[in-house]
Amino acid sequence: MEFRLLGAFEISDGDSEVRGLRRQERLLLAALLLKANELVSVAELVDLLWPDDPPSDARGAVQVYVSRLRKAGLRIRGTSAGYAVEVDPETVDLVRFRQLAEQARRTADPVERADGLRTALDLWRGQPLADLVSGDARERLCAGLEEELRTAEEDRIAADLAAGRHESLATELAGLVAASPLRERLVVAWMTALYRAGRKAEALAAYSELADRLAGEFGLDPAPAVRRLRLAILRDDPSLLQRASAQVRDDVPRELPVDISLLLGRDDLLAEGTAELTRTDLDRAPVYCLWGGAGVGKSAAGTRIGHLVAEAFPDGQLFARLQDVDGTAVPAGTLLGRMLRSLGVKPVPDSVEDRARLFQERTAERSILVVLDDALDVDEVEPLLPTGPRCAAIVTSRRPLRELTTASHRQVTPLDEATSRGLLTQLIGRTLRDNKATVDTVAGECAGLPLALRIVGSRLALSGDDALETLVGALADDEQRLDSLVAGDLAVRTSLDRTLTLADPDARRLFDCLSLIGVTEFPSWVAAPLLDRDEPAGVATFGRLIDLGLVEPVGHQQYKMHDLVRSYSAERLAQAGDGDAPRKRYLAAVHRLTALADKKLNHGLTLTAHLSVPDRPTLPGAEQVLADDPTSWFSRSWQLINAAAFAAVRTGEIELAGLLALHVNNYYLASEQLEPRIAVLEAARDALRVTGPFELAVRTEIAVTHAYHRPPLEMLREGERLLELANRSGSPDLQLRALLEMNHGARWSGATEEALGYCARALAIVDASGELELMRPVVLRHMASGYTDLHDYTRAVATLEKVLEISVPGTMSVGQDLSILGEIKLELGELDESEQLLRQAMANFRSVSSYYHLAWPTAVLARVAIRRGRVAEAAQLIAEVESWFEVEPWPVQVQLRPAKASLAFANGDFESGREIIRAVVEKARARGDAQFEAAFQQHLAELEEHHSTGRSMPSAGAVDGQPS
Repeated sequence: MEFRLLGAFEISDGDSEVRGLRRQERLLLAALLLKANELVSVAELVDLLWPDDPPSDARGAVQVYVSRLRKAGLRIRGTSAGYAVEVDPETVDLVRFRQLAEQARRTADPVERADGLRTALDLWRGQPLADLVSGDARERLCAGLEEELRTAEEDRIAADLAAGRHESLATELAGLVAASPLRERLVVAWMTALYRAGRKAEALAAYSELADRLAGEFGLDPAPAVRRLRLAILRDDPSLLQRASAQVRDDVPRELPVDISLLLGRDDLLAEGTAELTRTDLDRAPVYCLWGGAGVGKSAAGTRIGHLVAEAFPDGQLFARLQDVDGTAVPAGTLLGRMLRSLGVKPVPDSVEDRARLFQERTAERSILVVLDDALDVDEVEPLLPTGPRCAAIVTSRRPLRELTTASHRQVTPLDEATSRGLLTQLIGRTLRDNKATVDTVAGECAGLPLALRIVGSRLALSGDDALETLVGALADDEQRLDSLVAGDLAVRTSLDRTLTLADPDARRLFDCLSLIGVTEFPSWVAAPLLDRDEPAGVATFGRLIDLGLVEPVGHQQYKMHDLVRSYSAERLAQAGDGDAPRKRYLAAVHRLTALADKKLNHGLTLTAHLSVPDRPTLPGAEQVLADDPTSWFSRSWQLINAAAFAAVRTGEIELAGLLALHVNNYYLASEQLEPRIAVLEAARDALRVTGPFELAVRTEIAVTHAYHRPPLEMLREGERLLELANRSGSPDLQLRALLEMNHGARWSGATEEALGYCARALAIVDASGELELMRPVVLRHMASGYTDLHDYTRAVATLEKVLEISVPGTMSVGQDLSILGEIKLELGELDESEQLLRQAMANFRSVSSYYHLAWPTAVLARVAIRRGRVAEAAQLIAEVESWFEVEPWPVQVQLRPAKASLAFANGDFESGREIIRAVVEKARARGDAQFEAAFQQHLAELEEHHSTGRSMPSAGAVDGQPS
């Protein structure tokens, strides 16, 4: 596919345009493409899609749109932080525009530079995305793009001027200035073109028009560069007609390090730095401070900016590295002595004060650039800054030097994925055989750090292709990762060592302990148990690690540490050998928060009902967040909980691992995240089998068995095995749960009477026990499903009404009761009641964001709509369910396929309807789901009868009580 953003939004596949996407889906895709292959936060997408009044379930709606885009063939990666569309950069016209413009700007010949920029500009077809968004939203989304367009246009004009095309430019610029009369760079180019075309009076008139407009509208004078040009025109300065060749003086210091050969992804930084350092409207020397974490490329960017502006400082360029190779600060007196000698001062005074005073005097009237690399603090920087307004300074540091209040401060951040891949490819210097995906993996492991990319690139440039796989393995291994990032005197570990020396003891301790979390992204509350401090102290400590570039913020009090940095953290903790206490405190905090969130989550499930919430440690801030929205808390935290459970298994805290697995299992059941659910339950089960409490082991065994979605006969056999284990445990609760598993297997294999027998045995356990009353609605719900299978709707309805009386309203479990009851009412032809019940069920499932369960009443409601002649509404409901799943789980198919068949018959497409039912019958038969097979066969017979007799559209009998 190809994507065009520079004008009306277009998607093409070959020669044809891709259509069928709705406006909101196209807008979301456009927002992702503007940052192709980069994560865009969900909050940012919600703000764009609904700037004024977002829906209550905006996050869920975004998930739906993303799912539809995936169905349209787009590759979209999703994380808790947001979404990224994965495309070949060459397929996006915006990326091609930037590449062509950058390539043209690097061309020395002005004719080729102008033509190259013109080729880039030809990709623009009009206002970007004007067909999708307007007003403030478009301004926020596209303001940067339009500024890129204007800058490229101005660069092209400058290149045309340098190429001697002033005659044609004089005419062209008249129109451009009329459209944008306050863009001073355009006015400068127009004045220059007019003067070179022999139209001096018109050039001066252009200046007067600009000056009058600025004075009248804003009370301002034109910029110094425009005023200087006017004076040069008045004097007929020869330099206006032909650029004078620069005269290189050999009597001034030129100490800038050699410019790096490849510097990608820093264009904005270079442009801003160049503009800041060449300002002429200040009465002091401008200072440009670049700060960022280890290996991020601060020094390379500072050196490049220094070379770009060097000609503006004819009295020389001084360079000083403020740290020795071992990371210790070089004394200010030593550095001042070196710089004074570079300026020709002999002899140099002895005292620091005299050296500083003399340096200020020598820079007061000169035009000198000072570059100070790797500064530690403001106190060592201030004596080294030049004083004269014609001077300037570049300062790089590993943390922000905010005390330099008159300086401009910019953070140098890691490169994005696309730029990292481009840099690594160019550093390797050759195409590796059929290994693009592997190169991409290596680039990703480098965390966007140019230092790491240069180390890897230099190694691969000197080695054969076979070394690539070895390097991939080393980078994926926590213990080998940092050892593989060494080449000559370059080493990521050394750079990180020097950064961490700047941290205070609490920040160093937190950094070391962060490897215990085991995930890349984590919330602020983790610092409290790791440090044994309160939450505000933890947030403050995270702030200091952010300043050093060791962690990065990814949301409100959410942070990220790349695997590369985490490996370094783990190394330090292992060397210190004192990670046991913080690990125990941290795992205890995860346990308490997970148990609290499980209790707050309105699921109504009972497997963890008997488990208590630990009393400590208390984290008031985190606990309030999860109390406000436990579903969202789980969606952000499930990876962290799984990692904690696995860590508990590794360290022998087996009971804790089982408790965490059971508490997070309820969230997984609601959200149908099958793979992580099974992974954590299996890990806990296997450990508990060996050394854990037997009853907890059986409980975990029941949970993981339920997660497998096995065919009915296997479920029946597993239920029998579980009952044997439950009998050994002596727990009535576990015996009851094993009987319910046997009920599932018997019922779905078609042995409904046998299934009801298991339910009766379970109910007897409830009646005999004084402590299992919470299980009564669960057992009755299964019995009602069995009565439904037998078409004994009177007993089914009565049982469900009793369940609703004794259940907690609004829970996911009650949503299941309402769904069964709504389906029965549909079968009985009581459509008003059916619709009301199904909509209540949908509200319950939406409250816990369980789209897996929500599919059930939604699909049944589609059948109700068909019965009532609302075919378009039914089609919309079915399409909505389909959009939630890339692959529909079997229990969803059980409800959705009959609805789709009914819709096909309602639309007169009888053969498609028959084929839908035949396919699901075959699948049910293959699984041994006799009950479902019979229900589908009955549904097809009723549809055929409707087709032949013309009576009102039937519905399938209720075919399920609870999705697995």
